Amino acid sequence: MHTKDDIVKIYDDMFNLIGTEKWSVVHEKGLLHQVVHLWIYSKEDQKKWLFFVQRSKTREDFPGLYDLPVSGHIDPEETFSHAVVTLTEKRLGLKLFPEFLKHVGNIRQVIDQGDYHDNAFCQVYVKKIELPVPEFEIQDAEMLFKVEFNAFCDWLSNHEGKLPIYATDGTFLKDSTADDWWWPRKDEFINVVKPFIDAQ
Repeated sequence: MHTKDDIVKIYDDMFNLIGTEKWSVVHEKGLLHQVVHLWIYSKEDQKKWLFFVQRSKTREDFPGLYDLPVSGHIDPEETFSHAVVTLTEKRLGLKLFPEFLKHVGNIRQVIDQGDYHDNAFCQVYVKKIELPVPEFEIQDAEMLFKVEFNAFCDWLSNHEGKLPIYATDGTFLKDSTADDWWWPRKDEFINVVKPFIDAQ
């Protein structure tokens, strides 16, 4: 997990590198920086499934909400793909290889909520995991779970009703509601991730 003293690169609005700064300052001032996001999916019994985590309930920002399985800042000397590999192993206990990751696009993400100011250029990756689903060893999260891809797409359009969530072995866990989820990823999914997975 990143700490407030981690150093990240910062950019101007034309995406020119202008220096480095502490993570805490980046979010305090809303400085433009780059992050990586990893979406994970599988195909089982002719259905596609998306994997998510419940953020730790002790996190300072948005505790306990459902979010991407892997997201994080990029160390100054890291490449995007290396950051994904490092974060995935740290967060999920899953070893990936950069050559098998798919970079599917990027999106600007701006969030201003209270004292939290996130101004990020997100490098978006997608990974299909093959069956059987590997044994995950999650860190800094409450649980890892999955949702059915088509059900998620339909539900995302209006956030009404309930969305069933399942353990990685397919066991039903609960019917989630919009209040369970952290929503800044919606545009990213619709505009970047969904078109890629639809084509697979």
